[in-house]
Formats: sequence, structure tokens, C-alpha cells
Amino acid sequence: MKKILAFISIISIVGVLASCGKEKANTEPKSKTCDQIEPCKTALQYVTYDNQGAADKVYKMDTKDENLRSYGSLSEARENIKSDYKQYQHRKIDKYEILEYELYANERYVYKIRFQDLRTGEPENFTVGLEKQRDKYLVIPYLSGAPKNAVTLNGKVIDHKKYYSKGLTDEEKDELEPSPIEK
Repeated sequence: MKKILAFISIISIVGVLASCGKEKANTEPKSKTCDQIEPCKTALQYVTYDNQGAADKVYKMDTKDENLRSYGSLSEARENIKSDYKQYQHRKIDKYEILEYELYANERYVYKIRFQDLRTGEPENFTVGLEKQRDKYLVIPYLSGAPKNAVTLNGKVIDHKKYYSKGLTDEEKDELEPSPIEK
């Protein structure tokens, strides 16, 4: 009986050892979501404020360059807060697809965001540039979309990364897929 148990134990150990190494370990880091990347999170927050109608919050996130701001002053921005803002102030964009163009790592980005409008539920496009100034990212809005040269370095269009909101169906992914800026 001891010989049989010893034989079974040896076979079991050999089987376990033989199976080791057949599967490769996945050492690649899990891909990050937009919420885990500061500039992407900032861009999405800006678009959310804009879609809510919070013009004053949009103005505060804008670049300090007066020629590139959404509004001329904070008082002008406050005058442009949408009348139904209170109804949407606590809602956030939860269905979106984002193209990220990283021009200079941790310094300058362009984001094209396609999302479901908070009021109508219809797909909308919004493009913003982000530039790190001191310790935070400030936004440069592209009111009519970014031109191809906004995502070009040394005469070459840079590759983009894609981010999706969690839980999108295949149909929603098709509907919310933004066309690349370079096209």
C-alpha cells in the first residue's frame, strides 16, 4: 500500500512540475483607463463641464493665453452659464470614446472625445488640447475641431491611443467612435 501511495505521489508531483512553464506569465501592465491618466481625466472633466453648461468652470480650466480662452473673462463666463445648468450639474458624461494624441509626454496632448450629450443623448464631438503649466494641465479648446497640424510632429501625424468608457456595447462603440483628427 505504501508503494502505491508513493508511486501516486511521485506521479502527481511530476505532473505538476511538467505543467510549470507551459503558460507564459503576463508581465505587461494592465492598460489604464482615461480616469487613471491625469491629462485624459482633465480633458473629460472639461468636456463634462461644457456639456453641463458650467461656463464658469470651463473658463477656470482654460489656458491663461487670452487669445485661446473660451470666454473673455470670468464674469462673461458666468453670464453664459446655461439656464438649465442646475438640472445637469451632478450628471457626468458616462458614455464616451476618446482619441489621445500625445505630442510631448507629460506636457502636451490633444484629445478628440465623442460622447452622448447629457441633454439629448445624441453623439457629440469635442476636441481639446492640454498643456501642462506649472503643476496642472490647462485646456485649449478647439471650437471647430483640431486641424491636422495640431497632431503633427516633424511633418508626421502622431499615433493615437483609444479609451472607452466602461460597459459600452459594440453598437455604442460603433456609434461613439470618433474619426481621427488626421483624416
